[in-house]
Amino acid sequence: MKTKPKTQEQLTKELQRLRKRIAELEKCEAAHNKAEEKLQESKARYQALFDRTLYCVFVHDFDGRFLDANDAAFKLLGYTRKEFPSTLTSLLDKDQLAIAFKRGKEIKRTGSKSEPFEYKLKKKDGGYVWVEIESSLIYRRGEPYAIQGIARDITARKQAEESLQRSYDQLRETFMATVNALASTVEMKDPYTAGHQRWATRLSCAIAKELGLSEERIEGLRMAALIHDIGKINIPAEILSKPGHLSEIQYNMVKIHPQVGCDILREIKFPWPVADIVQQHHERMDGSGYPQGLSGDEIIMEARILAVADAVEAMSSHRPYRAAHGIEKALEEITQHRGTRYDPEVVDACLRVFEKGFRFD
Repeated sequence: MKTKPKTQEQLTKELQRLRKRIAELEKCEAAHNKAEEKLQESKARYQALFDRTLYCVFVHDFDGRFLDANDAAFKLLGYTRKEFPSTLTSLLDKDQLAIAFKRGKEIKRTGSKSEPFEYKLKKKDGGYVWVEIESSLIYRRGEPYAIQGIARDITARKQAEESLQRSYDQLRETFMATVNALASTVEMKDPYTAGHQRWATRLSCAIAKELGLSEERIEGLRMAALIHDIGKINIPAEILSKPGHLSEIQYNMVKIHPQVGCDILREIKFPWPVADIVQQHHERMDGSGYPQGLSGDEIIMEARILAVADAVEAMSSHRPYRAAHGIEKALEEITQHRGTRYDPEVVDACLRVFEKGFRFD
């Protein structure tokens, strides 16, 4: 059966539809070409930033294999592009490699950018360089593909920190030598209390640790406790070693030793309140102590701790004027005066320390 020929009008309409369709395709092709052009421009800009940035950029997969790095990274570590190691293993030691993989898994799991982290990278010449790296995920077709790390050289900063730490350690050794010399001076003046300052120091630090004081504060307390009786060098030896009870005048001479000790130590620029701790270690919570009659929060915590440790050690040890009372009696004494003479929190911590096995011997 023969088809009926299309009329001129129908042919014209069909031609118009074809022309319209061709125009649409040409428009789509132009848009595609423009998008492709923009994509290439973006790639070129990214590559330029990647290659020319002063920061080091590393790209590696989740198994630690390097996929790319930039010129800054090659320069920092002393490699050419061809020489650059293939895996993280060549740049990190065992411990830091484990950290890198752990952080990589966390980044992949959360999809979030990592906080800056410091790594010590091995250089081609065998040396090391410190870098601070921020890592983030790279995606391909919507899925995590690799990790990109942007690093900056912090070697100079680390060297400055290490130098500062060495200086601090040397200064700390100087302080310790000074404190030990002062402690020996007191012990030579008063042989009956030889060892008292060391034992009181041990107990003070144990109580401070039980209370959760920082290591820095404990260190200051240790320094103060080792020389808390330095002011006794101003007291005549015959009073310190007197076998009987002291007269009121003699006792008043003994009572000034915290202030004398404070006056001596004020001249030494400790990074801790050593002079204040020594001055206040005979103050009492109810204001009945000396030399200033301070009470409650007017007494710094380190001095409250030393007050308890000093009392416990003194009561449990032999003195020229009395026999040792023993640990149990000493602990009963601080318990009886808990909240009046002694800080209740410190007393409770002291009791726990002994319950956990602390001993002076």
